[in-house]
Amino acid sequence: MLRVLPLLLVLAVAAGGCQREKSPLVVAMEPRPNPPVFKPPDNPRERLRQNRWLAQFWEELTPSQRRRVEARMRRSQPPIASNQEGAGLAWDALGLAERDRLVFGGAGSVRPATTVGAEAAGPPPSP
Repeated sequence: MLRVLPLLLVLAVAAGGCQREKSPLVVAMEPRPNPPVFKPPDNPRERLRQNRWLAQFWEELTPSQRRRVEARMRRSQPPIASNQEGAGLAWDALGLAERDRLVFGGAGSVRPATTVGAEAAGPPPSP
């Protein structure tokens, strides 16, 4: 018993030394306001500055940009192009304002300067 008592005393002192101090309470920060939601500019010039690819030829567009434009062309009323070749010809024929309306939407319908599709491949109508 006398041998166990010093051992228990050492263990009690060691356990007391291992106890941690209580950590201070966590104080919550004040809530921050939500960041403003990004709204694309309404001005076509400003959109062109931010999306310079609108001024590029069809061959210079990335595959993802081409897919985006093709989808918009198919959804426009009436559709501007039904295939990739027609989409490329129509894109190159569109002006900057027409491209902006096609990609970002806007007032009025978008029509290319030349007709692209099955009618364009045939001979011109006779008077």
